[in-house]
Amino acid sequence: MIECPSCKHQDFVGTFFCSECGTRLTHTAMVPEEIMKAQGQNNATSRLGSNGPKLESGAFLGLRVVDSGDVISLLGRDNFTLGRSGKSQAVIPDVDLLPYQAFDHGVSRIHAEIQMRPDGIFLIDLDSANSTLVNGQLLKPQIAYPIHHGDILELGGLQLELISRYRF
Repeated sequence: MIECPSCKHQDFVGTFFCSECGTRLTHTAMVPEEIMKAQGQNNATSRLGSNGPKLESGAFLGLRVVDSGDVISLLGRDNFTLGRSGKSQAVIPDVDLLPYQAFDHGVSRIHAEIQMRPDGIFLIDLDSANSTLVNGQLLKPQIAYPIHHGDILELGGLQLELISRYRF
């Protein structure tokens, strides 16, 4: 069985969406140990330095909202959908950007996805209405693009900076 991270409902392994609330289900995974060893990093040593944005303990990945400076730690999964929630929406994104004026910035309900893979971190535009850019470069929908610490991700007009405690 796999537990929904939102409502804690139990579904069968291999189920993609929670049958109770509609949240996308994924198998949890931390950064593969072989990646950490290959890079000579012990205990997730941060590249951010002492003055950089802070991630929650245990988070290897995060997003800093450029307008507000808020940091959203991404914990315990190997992929995250980014978007905004809406009334009577059956499927909600893993990272709900509604508190950051996502609607006003043109963020789609399910806009993009961040994937952590053994060969890097990738961003995929999920056929969003107002496009996704990385460092000003337009992404083609449904294609995985590598992203790195410090990259600026634009979902519609909302700017997010990728924060990563490891590099590939």
